[in-house]
Amino acid sequence: MNEEDVELLIKSIDKTVRLLCTDGEVIIAKIDSIDTEDEEIVYEMLQTTDESKYEKYDRQPAYLIHFNEIQSVTANDNP
Repeated sequence: MNEEDVELLIKSIDKTVRLLCTDGEVIIAKIDSIDTEDEEIVYEMLQTTDESKYEKYDRQPAYLIHFNEIQSVTANDNP
C-alpha cells in the first residue's frame, strides 16, 4: 500500500472500497475507521473472494486489517 492508498482510505470513511490483499483475496469493504499511527483499518465486509476464511454471522461484524496486508486500494463504483 502506498501513500495514495492511505489518502483514498481516509477519504473513504463510511464509503465502499475494493481492497486487494497481499494473499490475493479481494474484499469489497465499507470503511468504518482508519488508524494511521497503528496502520489499521476497521471495516465491514460486503463481499470477499475467500468466504471460507470467515465465520457466518446473522449480523455483519466489523473486521480489522493492517496496512501491510493490503496490496492496493481502489474506490468501489458500486456502493
